[in-house]
Amino acid sequence: MERIETDILVAGGGIAGLSATARLASAGLDVVCVDPAPEGSTGGDLRTTAFLAPAVATLERAGAWERMARAGAPLWTMRIVDAGGRERVVRERADFEARELMDRPFGWNVPNTAIREALLERVGELARARLIGGVRVESVLRRTAGALARLSDGRQVAASLVIAADGRD
Repeated sequence: MERIETDILVAGGGIAGLSATARLASAGLDVVCVDPAPEGSTGGDLRTTAFLAPAVATLERAGAWERMARAGAPLWTMRIVDAGGRERVVRERADFEARELMDRPFGWNVPNTAIREALLERVGELARARLIGGVRVESVLRRTAGALARLSDGRQVAASLVIAADGRD
């Protein structure tokens, strides 16, 4: 049975998991990301994700922002809507214009497929990042100085830190 030693194990290869992998490996840590999706899969997620300034800065430091930004649309208007109550109708609405406050948008809206492609490309470039596709973390045994995870293919990963980025389940 193969045992992989790493600084950080990231469970989940979605946007959060791949972003964490790229950022931490860019900072010089050894990172293993385990993704249930088949290796190289860009997925069929037709949704978009909005990134505000702090997230953009993190993705820039990870070396992935420039690639995904090409497919993005700037968010110049932010709309806050109060639609609470029993009727679930809009009771109040306030629009904020970025141009009134600064010379850049509040953030960017990027298609999830473009995000995943950019992150997969970046992770593939990083010598300290390893992506294992088509498997999932089955169990984690916490230890005083880290954790030992068992993967669905029988391999084990020993890590000082485990990041759960595997969705709501």
